[in-house]
Amino acid sequence: MPLPPLSLNLSPADKTLFNVCVSLCSALGVRRMSIDSACLVKLWDDPEFRAEVVRTADAHHVEIVDVHAPHGLKDSIGNPLEGGLEHSNEVMLKSLRTAAEIGAKIVTMHTARVRLVDQFAPPTGPIPHADLDAAVERSLRQLEVLIPEAEKLGLVIALENLFLPSSTAAHLKRIMEKARCANLGFCYDSGHALIVEQMPGKTPEMIAGWIACGWEDGIVDFQTDQLDIMLPDVVTTHFHDNHGTGDEHLLPGDGVADWARIAERMRRAPRLMSVQSEAGKGPAMADIKETFRKFAAAGFPI
Repeated sequence: MPLPPLSLNLSPADKTLFNVCVSLCSALGVRRMSIDSACLVKLWDDPEFRAEVVRTADAHHVEIVDVHAPHGLKDSIGNPLEGGLEHSNEVMLKSLRTAAEIGAKIVTMHTARVRLVDQFAPPTGPIPHADLDAAVERSLRQLEVLIPEAEKLGLVIALENLFLPSSTAAHLKRIMEKARCANLGFCYDSGHALIVEQMPGKTPEMIAGWIACGWEDGIVDFQTDQLDIMLPDVVTTHFHDNHGTGDEHLLPGDGVADWARIAERMRRAPRLMSVQSEAGKGPAMADIKETFRKFAAAGFPI
């Protein structure tokens, strides 16, 4: 089936910069945009900014399709800390309500890190072992609160694959199998998938240390094809490239991802609503044309 036009992350958390950014990007051909978590937080408590975002997008015929919910340790789905689910529910409900108010359709969320090593530990200390069964149950309890709100607001929650045991495609599928509905889907992140997948010559020792420390004994357990697992429920994407060992957020073709294969399979994704670029996480104006060129060469329409 035909792919949706590319959506760019064009969301500076400042009213004036937002207006200028959308105006210039619209002139370069941008027709879809996504709101990142920093901008979304700014929008929560500023009704004037929310109204300005809607006015600006409408004036330049740019559609706001996706937003990204906050994804810090305390915010992500299935928060393992004491009182964590209550806090995360509050953050995610704000995210859903703000997204609906600005006319978005999809809210991407992370599942929580469950092995809290020293580098990422809260003041109470690290959690040394990843209890993935408990993580699934926490996520399901939280989704019991969030899915009815998403349904009421006409939104889809998209769980994103990352590069930790509690965010692989296999883990997300366990959640989906118990909570599947029209208001829950996946955000396929090509760069994150590439990091945890095997490729010729790649060994666990090559993975960036800040990623590897989230796995038992610092050894990444390489996964099978993440997109094949997620494809039936992918509703949106975060597309970027890397060299298979770190989260570099490169443009397609600047790393080692097989974009022809990704594009072919995305055309078969039955629930696909949006295709987002996360290359560079907010490209400068001078990079928009190059972004378009690289994505078009990779098989994605602008």
